[in-house]
Amino acid sequence: MIYIAFAFFTGCLTIISMIINSKLAEKIGMLQGILMNYLVGLLFSIIFMLVNFNSMNFSTEIFSLIPFWAYLGGVIGIIGIAINNAVLPKIGAIYATLLIFIGQLFMGITIDFFIGNSISKGKIIGGLLILGGMVYNSYIDKKQFAPLTLNEQMS
Repeated sequence: MIYIAFAFFTGCLTIISMIINSKLAEKIGMLQGILMNYLVGLLFSIIFMLVNFNSMNFSTEIFSLIPFWAYLGGVIGIIGIAINNAVLPKIGAIYATLLIFIGQLFMGITIDFFIGNSISKGKIIGGLLILGGMVYNSYIDKKQFAPLTLNEQMS
């Protein structure tokens, strides 16, 4: 049960982080915002590591054991933050969150298929239903907030 709560809390933190990064990018620029995000993250990683150093098995030899592709997480993170910073102000937090969730869901399904050779029809249908609901909600929002036509204004 605690892991479910942690996963939920992580999802909340992810959305808060998205909004903070987007607002930071608006204030100081996209690349500067990404740099600041990673510098602060590096600082807290170093502090966390220093506090927990006795319990960590850390040596410089470990870097030679890490495969190249494992280092791509930072690159992918930077690309993700840059895209998020550009998208969030345009489509809003709820649509960005839903689209990110749908992207994660379908990427998870794809990875499960290639690694485990299994595919979940229920997850695909669920993702499509969420996507359909989001498209419908977007249509309703556009219709509700559309500017009035000249005939409607005169009525």
